[in-house]
Amino acid sequence: MKTLIVLRHAKSEHPPGVADFDRTLNDRGKRDALRVGEVLLERGLKPDVIVSSSARRARKTAVRAAETCGYDRDIVETEDLYEAGPWDIISVIQQIPEVAATALIVGHNPGFWSITQRLGGSIEQFPTAAWAHISLSVEFWGEVTEMTRGELVELWYPKIEQ
Repeated sequence: MKTLIVLRHAKSEHPPGVADFDRTLNDRGKRDALRVGEVLLERGLKPDVIVSSSARRARKTAVRAAETCGYDRDIVETEDLYEAGPWDIISVIQQIPEVAATALIVGHNPGFWSITQRLGGSIEQFPTAAWAHISLSVEFWGEVTEMTRGELVELWYPKIEQ
């Protein structure tokens, strides 16, 4: 059994002249990313590995969430999660170290909404700083395919608490 947490990056700035890849978090995004880590810790979902898109807003989200959930290892960054579709995301999941029972991946929509739907089931929305806790009945990350169906245990995002 593997636990996958799919996290969409927190709210970002849209300054003129800044490339999409280089956009950073706005103030709300910074707060929300910290809250993500707090809630993961409250739920007992401290990841064994974090894999993040190398885009700045995703990296910053991963770092802030890691700080507050007690994750103290290196965050794996990959460009493969930037503008990734479901097959790209599955490929990244298949490469997660097998020693990790719980993995957190951080990236972008629409791919992250799509992979959550594909692996965990129907969800109506996947806003910024949302995460989906998906339980996968696989022994190895390499077994995850586009046909894998898991159980969506929880969908959380900051506005749920308001």
